[in-house]
Amino acid sequence: MSTILPREEAVETIFSKILASPEASGRLSGVFYDHIDDDHRLTDNDRDHFLQVLFHAYQNGDISALLLELCGRSMFDLLREAYLIPKKFHGKAGENPVLLTDAAGELLPGEKVSAREYAKFKETYEHHECAPRSALYLADGYDLVRTYTEGLNITEEKDNRKRGILALYALPDTCKLGLTEAQAYAVVWDAFQKIQEEAPRAMVYYGQETGLKKENPEKPYDEIGILLPIHEFEKKMLQHLDEIDGIVLACREKMMEKAGNDSLQL
Repeated sequence: MSTILPREEAVETIFSKILASPEASGRLSGVFYDHIDDDHRLTDNDRDHFLQVLFHAYQNGDISALLLELCGRSMFDLLREAYLIPKKFHGKAGENPVLLTDAAGELLPGEKVSAREYAKFKETYEHHECAPRSALYLADGYDLVRTYTEGLNITEEKDNRKRGILALYALPDTCKLGLTEAQAYAVVWDAFQKIQEEAPRAMVYYGQETGLKKENPEKPYDEIGILLPIHEFEKKMLQHLDEIDGIVLACREKMMEKAGNDSLQL
């Protein structure tokens, strides 16, 4: 039997980075223990289902199956909640984050946005000079919550919506370099940690090969997106975006040194 969620491959590097950092290890431990204390631990009233999950986890080495039963989080969900890896980015046409404007800064048809939120976005859009191969959007970001339905089937729902300004950057294609998603997280580890230091409540997304250019669809690229919730960042939005530009561009430069200057057309 396979694992209930796709198993992340080649996780050694990212796990080693967490173990080497007392601060990162402490954050992960804190998130885990917060979820399994008496006030937050999930209790399955169906004993048969609990045992089914427990035995499956043992037989298949599936730690995420057991964690979902105990605290409603997979292994990588806990890493994301501890701000140790980015959220998984589903692409421009995907579910999370949800874009509310187009690349020209205009509201997409059918989207409802308050006048205050749109005014703040337009002000930022007009005054921030985007870095090469980057763009600004108004977007909604979500946490994704997984729960068991019947047996070992899982449903995924959006939760905790945050509306903000999304800075979206193109990065070299790490799949072409033969890297797994976990290995790609390790590549952007330093940049991700610096972003969290600069903007602690930012929502950071990463996607392998989620970016496509119409004129060159056979050459996808990776994307990193940083969503700054308007409520938390509106007073210093431009300052934070300038700092994040510098962090991401430095990361991109290092990635291109490894992948080759032709790995991403700027």
